[in-house]
Amino acid sequence: MLTKFNPSYQTRAICLDGKPVGFFMWVPKTKGKISIWRFMVDQNYQNKGIGRKALLLALDEIRQTDGLEEIEICYNPNNPVAKDFYANFGFVDVGMDEDGDDMLAIIKI
Repeated sequence: MLTKFNPSYQTRAICLDGKPVGFFMWVPKTKGKISIWRFMVDQNYQNKGIGRKALLLALDEIRQTDGLEEIEICYNPNNPVAKDFYANFGFVDVGMDEDGDDMLAIIKI
């Protein structure tokens, strides 16, 4: 597991009635920035509010980080559902990532 070798990486299972239905992982990029690297919900459990609740819980936990200035996430720029989903939580697009593949969005704290 990545967290064994990188103890600052935070991983969380997304569970429904005790059954894992997704996965979340965030990592510190700098002292003031945390990057959400993984946020997945099994396709059989999407569109049921699970992802919304999971992201809300994760953001609440991430915001407890001392010295936090911003939270970032990347998503496929051709996915308008993802764009709207993240915008509803306050993420603002800031441009393409370093590789030019994904849109980078941030929340300023």
